[in-house]
Amino acid sequence: MLEVEARFQATSARLLDQIRLQKQVAGYTLSDQTNTPQQDTYLDTMNGTLLQHGASLRLRKKEPVPGVIKEGTQLVTFKTQTEEIYTRIELETPITDRQAQALLSGNLEKIHVEATEAAVRHLKGQAVFPVLHVENRRETWCLNADAGRVEVCLDEVQYVDMDRTQSVQGYEVELELKDGEPVFLQQIADAVSQQCNLIPIFQSKYERGVALLKVFGVKTER
Repeated sequence: MLEVEARFQATSARLLDQIRLQKQVAGYTLSDQTNTPQQDTYLDTMNGTLLQHGASLRLRKKEPVPGVIKEGTQLVTFKTQTEEIYTRIELETPITDRQAQALLSGNLEKIHVEATEAAVRHLKGQAVFPVLHVENRRETWCLNADAGRVEVCLDEVQYVDMDRTQSVQGYEVELELKDGEPVFLQQIADAVSQQCNLIPIFQSKYERGVALLKVFGVKTER
């Protein structure tokens, strides 16, 4: 499926508080707030093959949340860039604990789902292993309008290396189009950037995390 989203860096948690307090962006009221803690582990080759191709392979663990998530869920996700600025291809599938362990061990051939099969095609036989951990306290609001529906995600992100010796805190806002045309998302993104003094970012969380922590030995920016 296509994921259409705009991302912004916030300089502090106070900018997220501003959105929470106002409960509106771009003149639209926000509703149906939920909190979903996320724990992500990204996998890649020793020299970052997926990163170099604008792709990522992620294992996401969602903790149980009363009234939102009844049981812990694990998802494997493969993403890759398209030529459109706000658009990525996303393949995501729930997997079992056994499949998750196989993924973390680099045994992609034991996981017969679309996401891992797509990653294998990019890897061309190279082995993968966990390279980055991301802990995200995500708060999601809904923006509903005649022109479309957008999820407004307020993220308090901790990027952590796999040795857990280095970490970087970040604050981000993601706008994900759930219904409507991409031009509507762009209009909302432009308005949010001006309203909240947010800095547009065009890196994924994976790209941003490996750059901040210099996972592959040098600062990597796309």
